[in-house]
Amino acid sequence: MKKIIISLLMAAVTAAALTGCKEAGDIEDSSYVLAMGIEKTENGYLIDYSCADFSKAQDNQGTKVPSKSVVYSGRSFNETNQSFEQTQPKKLNFGHLKVIVFTNGQIDDTMIEELLDHSEIAKSVLILKSKKQLKELFSIEKDLPVSFGEYMAKGIESSPKVKKPKDLSLGRIYGRK
Repeated sequence: MKKIIISLLMAAVTAAALTGCKEAGDIEDSSYVLAMGIEKTENGYLIDYSCADFSKAQDNQGTKVPSKSVVYSGRSFNETNQSFEQTQPKKLNFGHLKVIVFTNGQIDDTMIEELLDHSEIAKSVLILKSKKQLKELFSIEKDLPVSFGEYMAKGIESSPKVKKPKDLSLGRIYGRK
């Protein structure tokens, strides 16, 4: 009897180990956001989602994946994300987000709160601001051999003007680590 119970228990453990996570999907089912640009407007926000563009990635590039931007508008971060997911075949994935740039030289506190509360956005994401407008800032993306997010993060990390790049992170600036 003891052998039967152990055998059944082992079979159950093996079956559980062989099944995948229900939430896990194919890599092709997600839009991996590597950088975001946020611009405050009269009616809410414009958000530029700079996502990994695997169609332009070459096999020998390793982790150097270019990116491609799409811009959506909404009254909040969540509303803009919903607009994206209603019109795009892929789900947003913020797990690889490196940089968020606020344009027109202003960081919006309401948007910061939404970013801090979003479960997928790491507190280590760099928060930057630019005097440029969204379109102008992301116009260089098409000419980059790497993603816009990687380009911006490397630029900050190697800049002699920035002594501690980690001090520019979402969690360190806004008190949540």
